[in-house]
Amino acid sequence: MLRRLTLAFFLVLLALACAGFVRLNGAATQVDLLFAVLPATVGQALIVAFLAGWLAGVGGSLRWVARLARERRELARALRLAEGEIRTLRAVAPAHAR
Repeated sequence: MLRRLTLAFFLVLLALACAGFVRLNGAATQVDLLFAVLPATVGQALIVAFLAGWLAGVGGSLRWVARLARERRELARALRLAEGEIRTLRAVAPAHAR
């Protein structure tokens, strides 16, 4: 509960900081995309660029975590197979090995 309240508090604080940043950087500019030209303030353009970078970082991190999870599943499967093979070898061990 406290964790969610702290997260909500920091998100509200971040939203207020962004609003203040946009208010202080109100100079008009144009963002030229490949297919359109968008009017925006400097603050808005910088916040959109920050969010786009943040989302790209989160996407890259999720891809890395997915690769680690897949590798973990493969290793767990290999471990189960190796343990099964050991059990089988112990069950059919020759008489002189007992």
